[in-house]
Amino acid sequence: MSSLHILVAFLPILVLIFIIVFVIRVIRRMEHRAEERLKIDKETSQLQQQQIQEINKRLTNIENILREVD
Repeated sequence: MSSLHILVAFLPILVLIFIIVFVIRVIRRMEHRAEERLKIDKETSQLQQQQIQEINKRLTNIENILREVD
């Protein structure tokens, strides 16, 4: 067998390996992006929770001031 025949015989296997490697890389990138989005969402959630707590404190202070005025 010539080297060309050997190459042609292994071509489908090489293409399959290439496709598998490509798919794995794409999946890893997607997972990394999902982890980054999750991290950002958690940080945003914590910030919003802090803002809500601050607003609740201010509202309580306003209510107390209004009770004193009455």
